[in-house]
Amino acid sequence: RPCLHLLLFLLLTASEFMVHGSLLEFRKMIKQATGKSALPNYTSYGCHCGVGGKGMPKDATDWCCLHHDCCYSQLMAQKCHVKTERYHYTYRTGVITCGEYWCKRSICECDKTAALCMKRNLQSYNKKYRFYSNIKCIGRKPKC
Repeated sequence: RPCLHLLLFLLLTASEFMVHGSLLEFRKMIKQATGKSALPNYTSYGCHCGVGGKGMPKDATDWCCLHHDCCYSQLMAQKCHVKTERYHYTYRTGVITCGEYWCKRSICECDKTAALCMKRNLQSYNKKYRFYSNIKCIGRKPKC
């Protein structure tokens, strides 16, 4: 029983670190776009999905996460609060539409681009990169 509680705690806390912006919206968007739950499929995938990021991306999905990080960096430079700002979007028949004011819409667009990128690259998604150790992430991190 204690192991089950520890596992549940670890899964919940790991999910908190998956993305910077609105975790709930991005997780929901990933599920709608890809059919895969963000946790465990994208939480710590490769070298760039999750907190931080270093080294060369491992595959196309990892590149999606690197571009997502770059998108957020650009918005932070514009004083958008990507770590805390919640936004609204609609999802109808595979189409994601972002609304609201500039920062919220821009954060949503970053998440939308990443989720659709993950969808485009489902065929190359590799389970061996789930919960990937960043010790294995070598090489120069590509610039944004």
